[in-house]
Amino acid sequence: MNALLKIVTLLNWIIIALLTFVVIAETLNPTKGGDAAGRGIGQALYYGAIMLLVVLLILNLLPFQATKYLAFLLLAIPLLWFKIIGPKLNEMKRQAAARAEEARPIFPDPELDRICRAFRDGDVQQFGELLRQSGGRFNEDGKLLTYTISDASGAPYKPEEKRACVRLLLESGARLASTEQPGDTPAYIHTAMCGDLPLLRLLFEHGANANAYQPHLEYAILFEAVGAHTEPEAVVRFLLEKGADPNATAVFDAENGPITPLWRAAKLERWGVCAALLEKGADPDYKVAGLPPFRQYVEEKTRDFSGSGYATVEDVERLKKRLR
Repeated sequence: MNALLKIVTLLNWIIIALLTFVVIAETLNPTKGGDAAGRGIGQALYYGAIMLLVVLLILNLLPFQATKYLAFLLLAIPLLWFKIIGPKLNEMKRQAAARAEEARPIFPDPELDRICRAFRDGDVQQFGELLRQSGGRFNEDGKLLTYTISDASGAPYKPEEKRACVRLLLESGARLASTEQPGDTPAYIHTAMCGDLPLLRLLFEHGANANAYQPHLEYAILFEAVGAHTEPEAVVRFLLEKGADPNATAVFDAENGPITPLWRAAKLERWGVCAALLEKGADPDYKVAGLPPFRQYVEEKTRDFSGSGYATVEDVERLKKRLR
């Protein structure tokens, strides 16, 4: 018997021994519990292991070298599939899906689609040229502006170029959505949520409203800033400087009823944001159903506070000093 055949045979019998142990263990002590589907899968695996064990035994006991190699292949092919072939195929499918998604029109209008693709690629020059060629045709319905602002907000890819495109669009005559129109949600609500301060500054240069309202979720933009993904305190301070109402109210939990941005920040444990709101006139005596007074709430929540992703011990000290 050559060396390769010895190795193959040894590996086959190791797998046979392991399968035998698993089958005997499951036979003597069947797995219980779980739902019907889980038990069905378990039984299928059990009987599958028995069938594989029988096939491997037969192939390895036959007096032919070829059957031993065949047994090894039966074991190696699933391993190769799950470790190499399967992941490679999944990656190819993912890439194909990404290419298909990229090729799909962003908007049905071919001209608008070309402008949006230039924006998505961060090609400021092409975006500007296509915008000039359109003659302001896409400034009226706001779709282009909404798309660009939403995509540029917190964009990881070419954020400066995308902001430059938004600026070109605004300078070409596009107008930010009015919060006075029923059902109209300004795109820059999303900008505040992302915590994209540079883009927010640009939008406020062109008429953004510090008290813009999200009519579907029924709260002001300041609440989005309080829960911003990045730089929440900086975004909150910016909106407050622009005139945002620190005592606006909104309902996030029916049990508590209306709360203010200060209470929203406290429930999210963003203590620096709380301090910033208090500095600009937030009312610490606003009562919320089912919760203790604000000062007591802060004391209870910060008793063992040692810092988190959105607040530091220094933030807590600033807040408590402000409350005093």
